[in-house]
Amino acid sequence: MIYATRYQAPFGALTLFASDKGLIAVVFNDPSDSDVGIVTKECAMNPQAYPSGKVEYDDSRFTEVISELNSYFTGSLRTFTSPIDYADKGTEFQRRIWDALREIPYGTVETYGQLAERIGNPKAARAVGLANNRNPLAIVVPCHRVIGANGRLVGYAGGLSFKQSLLELEGVTLKNEGGGTSRDAILRAGTIAFSKSGYKGTTIDDIAELAGVNRRMIYHHFGSKNGLYDAVVTAVNDPSIEAGVDSADDGPNVAMRLKLYQLLETGSTTDTTLEADIERNLERVTKLQSEGKMDTRYDKALVARLITIADRWKTANEKPRTRIDPVVSRLKNTQ
Repeated sequence: MIYATRYQAPFGALTLFASDKGLIAVVFNDPSDSDVGIVTKECAMNPQAYPSGKVEYDDSRFTEVISELNSYFTGSLRTFTSPIDYADKGTEFQRRIWDALREIPYGTVETYGQLAERIGNPKAARAVGLANNRNPLAIVVPCHRVIGANGRLVGYAGGLSFKQSLLELEGVTLKNEGGGTSRDAILRAGTIAFSKSGYKGTTIDDIAELAGVNRRMIYHHFGSKNGLYDAVVTAVNDPSIEAGVDSADDGPNVAMRLKLYQLLETGSTTDTTLEADIERNLERVTKLQSEGKMDTRYDKALVARLITIADRWKTANEKPRTRIDPVVSRLKNTQ
């Protein structure tokens, strides 16, 4: 009999399978699959690991391994000791590779070539890669600790983002094919998303799609939407980081738009410092418009909101703010 249960890892859902002897498979659930029930072979991201035979759902069979997985994902466990059972899986060569994978220490990586040398067959790097790909026990048998000869991440059944997050959890930071860590990608995506829609108008799903990661990875790195926002604000307030953001391919003045949204979402109409903020930012917007750098739909909407808050601020104060009036008038004429 084969037993199964679902496990929600921080970076995505898994389905665990076990025999009476121990764990036999860890399957990555396709992100499009429902959050309810056990994944089917057709919805598995690594269907080669999906066991054959009748499956019975029994959570009680997985108490030990789930406890270890929980400890691993909180950083307090480095070696899995729960019984595993892949005696009837793969070829003899593949099982040698899987055993060798278990010897790679936590927080370290090896290339396929190094793994081939370690098993005494230095010319078998390609075969090692194929055996690595057939590993039925992801995470528990740590195939994520094997990287390409160039030191970069290469294929992983659960996706490169999942693999990178596992390594980062263990303290290993590598660049993927895109040239950055998943945290970097999320921070960059958050900066762009918040600058387009503001904090209130941006969702975690917006950022996840832009960064090309699972939304759970955002929670892993930053804890919450607010945690990511705080990191973004810190980044754009650092001149060295801001310069990099503004020169990105995502469009000009990303950092400036984010700062304008900060003003709109946190500014008080009774704050005595708001006059200077509004005047300075309206003048910056006027200059950018004259240079043709603020001509997208969200830039126009942002300017309209900025004018609104300026008008409301003036109405709420007794003294007329004549320095702001000409700037507001010019902006209104460009809308």
